[in-house]
Amino acid sequence: MPIQILGNEIFTKQLTNDTLTLDTDDGIGVISVLCTTSTPGTILGTGVVNGVSSAAVDVAENNTITISAIGRSLGPLTITAPLNCTLIIVANKS
Repeated sequence: MPIQILGNEIFTKQLTNDTLTLDTDDGIGVISVLCTTSTPGTILGTGVVNGVSSAAVDVAENNTITISAIGRSLGPLTITAPLNCTLIIVANKS
């Protein structure tokens, strides 16, 4: 049974040596990614701003990146925990 807060489902996942891909159809409005290892994970979006394409950003050890889309769903977005990396993911699924 998923955890629910105020009627919204909360998605939780410990990601190790794996990838999680989100699309707008998944209904995720807010996601936080915490790296617990010395090997960083990455987050990659697909947006383009002023002709500049997205590039992967590192999530370093003991750091968290939180992404939110107020009133909308996030995506596409790829979160990767490479070999020897563990990411803790918590997301609000409305």
